[in-house]
Amino acid sequence: MGITKKPGGAPPAAALAKFIEAAPDGAKPAKSPDDDSVQITLRLSREQLERLTQVAKRQGIPRASYIKRSVFIQLEADEQTKSSS
Repeated sequence: MGITKKPGGAPPAAALAKFIEAAPDGAKPAKSPDDDSVQITLRLSREQLERLTQVAKRQGIPRASYIKRSVFIQLEADEQTKSSS
C-alpha cells in the first residue's frame, strides 16, 4: 500500500502551532546566549575537527568554547600587532 497525502494542501496555522507545542521542547523558545550573537558555519577537515575535539576534551571544555576562545585569542594578538606597527 502506497503512502498518500491528505487532500487539502497545508494544514492551518493553528493546527501547526498545536502540533509544535505538543512536542517535548515545543513550548520552550530557542535559547540564545546573547541577543546580539550570530551563528556561523565553519568547514574543517575531519582531522582538524578531531584535533579540536581532543584538545577541548583535555581542557575539559566544550569544543565550541575552545574554538571561540582560540578565535578571540588570535584576534587580540592580531589587533595588538596592528597597533604596535
